[in-house]
Amino acid sequence: MYTIYTDGGYSNKRNVGAFAYVMLDGNGNTVRKGAWKIENETNNRAELKAIITAVYHLPEQNADVTVISDSKYALNTLSGEWARNKNQDLFEVWDRVLSQKQPRIEYRWVKGHNGDRYNEICDEMCNTAAGTDLNEEFKKYKK
Repeated sequence: MYTIYTDGGYSNKRNVGAFAYVMLDGNGNTVRKGAWKIENETNNRAELKAIITAVYHLPEQNADVTVISDSKYALNTLSGEWARNKNQDLFEVWDRVLSQKQPRIEYRWVKGHNGDRYNEICDEMCNTAAGTDLNEEFKKYKK
């Protein structure tokens, strides 16, 4: 059993973003984690890449996995609940990863920037990888 937390972010203003994941085993120990900088993308693509990359890095096939994200778009399109109207290239990769790893996935949404420990860790990993605060634009709307 694995729990995967993911996050992705993108700053249109700076044309830079990142995606990140933290993978925990059934005992809550960190198994793997990673973050990558991206350019010329979108926030939705960053969120998708985070989940795809995390599932790709599962250490075993046929695992029970809970994927936790603050992106309803990523969760609902990858689970098949919403139509895949854009980002077809990423959905092709997702389908290949699923066929290789064959995980049993439960998708769970968590509200972003709301104190969830691992969601906040992934968010910080994204900011570090991108080299900027990807939430800067969002923060000004909250004021």
